[in-house]
Order: sequence, then structure tokens, then C-alpha cells
Amino acid sequence: MVNTSILFGIIVGSISIILVSIVGTTLSYGAISTENAYAEKQSSMSSMTEMCRSLMSQVPKDVIIKTISRQQVPLGKEASFVLLVTDKKTNKPLANADVLLHIEEGAPMAMMNKMGMMGMMSMMENMFNAENIGDGKYLVKFTPTTKGIYTMHTHVIPAGKSMMSMMNNHMDIGIIAK
Repeated sequence: MVNTSILFGIIVGSISIILVSIVGTTLSYGAISTENAYAEKQSSMSSMTEMCRSLMSQVPKDVIIKTISRQQVPLGKEASFVLLVTDKKTNKPLANADVLLHIEEGAPMAMMNKMGMMGMMSMMENMFNAENIGDGKYLVKFTPTTKGIYTMHTHVIPAGKSMMSMMNNHMDIGIIAK
């Protein structure tokens, strides 16, 4: 099972290296005014945000993720969701995958739209593992605190694949709290 702290460290480290190189490149243009440097940095950050949005909008490449539980849940009570994860090529259950989740209030990408890359880093920091209950099924428990829509960002890392494959195997699942 993937340690969420290690995963967060790798992703934040990668993003930090990219950001440092962007800022370093921007600052190395000694003749560029502060306004131009700021605009270039904002443009680079916007490009990173768009790249993340694009990755998160794709259909999972290696897996099929199905919710086999109700997606409408009672407010203030712990809800359980069962996800079925299967191999896209063989259609067989993936019993040894790592299923990482983040549940946010609002529609998909709400946090990214509000906070850009900082929202993405916050999301990664608050990820947790679904419980493997066997036969390709994974249990997720969640207690909604506010009436409305939630998004369950679901990332799957198939056994033997790198942690970066989680971006290629991502699906947003809607939850309605009433």
C-alpha cells in the first residue's frame, strides 16, 4: 500500500521543482520589469493548472472504476461507498491496487478553480486510502457535513505501476448529501 505522505512528498517535490525553475527562469531575465516577470510567472502557473485540469478530465487509461453503492447520502451520518476497480484490458478485478481518494465539497475542480496549484497541493495533502475489501472492491467512508454536492476524486495505482500512474487512472465521482 502506498504511504500517502510519501506520495504527497513526491508530488509536491515535483511541483516545487517545476515552480522553482519557472521562477528562476523568470528572475534570470535581468532586463524584464517586475510587472513582466509577475505576468510571466502567472502565465506559467496558469499553464500548470490547465495541464492538471487536462489530466484530471481524461478517462482512466488502465482501469475501470465503478461505484456500486448509492451516491445520495444522508447529511451528518457516516456513509460507505464501495468502488469496484477492474483492469481495462482483461475486465478482471484489481485486488492489489492502491486506491487513493480526496473528497471535496462542490463540483469537480472547484478547489482548483478557486486556488489554482495551491488547491491541487491541498487536495494531495488530504488524500487517504480506500480500504481493500477483496475481489477488486474498495471501501470508502465519509461523513458529509454540509448539504449539497461533493466530489470524490478517485485515483488508482495498479500493482506494479509507478505512483505517477495515479494521474492516468483518475475519476471524479459525484456525491449528493441531503
